[in-house]
Amino acid sequence: MHGDSLQAMANAIQDSQCIIICMSENYELSNACRHEAQYAYALQRRILPIVAQSKYKARNWLGFIIGTLIYIDFTKYELHNAFSMLEAEMEHTDKTNEVTEKKIPVNQSEKKQAPKISLSTEYEHKCVKEWTHDDVISWCHAYDLLVISKLLEHYDGTHLLRLHNMSKVNGDNIVFQSLRDDCQKIGTNGKISLSFTEFVRFQSELETRLERDAVKPKTITAAEQKTTRSCSLL
Repeated sequence: MHGDSLQAMANAIQDSQCIIICMSENYELSNACRHEAQYAYALQRRILPIVAQSKYKARNWLGFIIGTLIYIDFTKYELHNAFSMLEAEMEHTDKTNEVTEKKIPVNQSEKKQAPKISLSTEYEHKCVKEWTHDDVISWCHAYDLLVISKLLEHYDGTHLLRLHNMSKVNGDNIVFQSLRDDCQKIGTNGKISLSFTEFVRFQSELETRLERDAVKPKTITAAEQKTTRSCSLL
């Protein structure tokens, strides 16, 4: 691209808060698309990648730009569900920018200390199924799952396992949509919104925690210790 077309593309990126990249082989091979993506990356615009071609994996220059970004695979979901996920991510971008724009500079002496939440680490020494309500909230805050922590305020470990099993049986998309619906019901002082990115992080961290529980060594009881000590070598 050159001349007015190139300038128009640059202006569009400069005036945008986020850039949607429809990843495919054709996109990767297009010089115009490459210039567009690289310019957006240079301006530090938020990039929302979506997979537009079945089984496509970003590589070469596109793989470098996408890196570890969470992407939405439009080839795996029904179109309206995929658009709902994309819309949720775009809404998250809008709200983040809105909060940033509303920040007012204040003197250091006028800053108020934000109330600190007292968090316990007792959950680290328990299996998920043994977690209390407080353990669930502490775990969420430890991994910066702030919206999830509001949604799971009354959950204990048993409820968390039930939610995990529902996701495996019904699919992640159904659970994601259900949690988004709950956001609209419990939001105070304006509705809260669960981003697809936070949902994916929640699923990943919970899966990691459950795998850790599965390989925990069995606790030896006092009776077992006594039996062990009474054994003699023949």
